[in-house]
Amino acid sequence: TRTATAVSCVKYYGITKGTTATTYSPLDPVSRWQMALFLTRMAVPAGITLPSGSGQGFTDIGTKSTEIQKAINQLKQLEITVGTNTAGTLFSPDANVTREEMALFISRLLSKATPGPGGNTEIGSGSGPYLSIKSNDTDHNFTDIETIYLTETRTSIVSLWNLGVSDDTTATTYKPSE
Repeated sequence: TRTATAVSCVKYYGITKGTTATTYSPLDPVSRWQMALFLTRMAVPAGITLPSGSGQGFTDIGTKSTEIQKAINQLKQLEITVGTNTAGTLFSPDANVTREEMALFISRLLSKATPGPGGNTEIGSGSGPYLSIKSNDTDHNFTDIETIYLTETRTSIVSLWNLGVSDDTTATTYKPSE
């Protein structure tokens, strides 16, 4: 099946190690620290050079392993995350990643990679200019993303859907807060 192929692919590239040596647990929620590991492990196969991972001021990651702390700090260095508070001192590693956050994380990581077929990069606008990788196609059937505050988030969701990275949960909803 399509899902089994995708899981085999992310395991092959070392993006996931599974929840055990023989279990993936595809229906489990993904925490922010797990997403940090997925993203940094995905960066190298995507041709992205990872920064050092030196401390970036997050005060709530000290109980996590060195590997997790490094991954979270690398995401900050790559400007994939700014944290979860306005001071930029919290990452909230144990909180679950929402579909909205997942779209932003993946889009921002992809902006560091060279686009493949069907994608392009451009400077966007909104709360500030940002480099985005996006689909040339902008159509979608989502009825629940127009109220999302950040233009970057809406663009990320639509682009990832058109690039085939993210499936919709129904024919017309994305469910960004799940």
